[in-house]
Amino acid sequence: SIEWPLKPARLALKRRKERQLTYNTYLQQIKNRQATVDKLRHNAAINPQHTPNADAQMANAQTSLDNARQLANKALEELDEVSQRVLREMDRLKAEVDESLRKIYVDHAKVQVGYSRQLDAEWNKLAGMGSGPGPAIPMRKSTSSGVASDTEILMI
Repeated sequence: SIEWPLKPARLALKRRKERQLTYNTYLQQIKNRQATVDKLRHNAAINPQHTPNADAQMANAQTSLDNARQLANKALEELDEVSQRVLREMDRLKAEVDESLRKIYVDHAKVQVGYSRQLDAEWNKLAGMGSGPGPAIPMRKSTSSGVASDTEILMI
């Protein structure tokens, strides 16, 4: 069944989507915290009186921004790792599906060759029953084993 090889690929895609969401969330946090830091700097520039509360707010906002950047960098690394896993899973899936399809094509060709041999045998029987010199079209000989030869399979 083709469903079994798809499960790891689907799981890898799901995890990548989760990591992408996490990374995008951290990027939005960085934007919001950068806006807060810019707003506090702007307020400090307009009102030059430095109060201890304003300095503490500025320090907290900057620390919060730095933490968000570190978390975003870690999330980006995790996203890259999961993305590499997705690529490996897709390569594996592609190879498995390719192998399965080749096997299906070869099996189909073997069935067709067997059917053709059976049909030839039936035509030869019918041609032998008729009253006359024989068939106008020469019948080809089938191999004795009844299995497609390597040459016939490679032609597919």
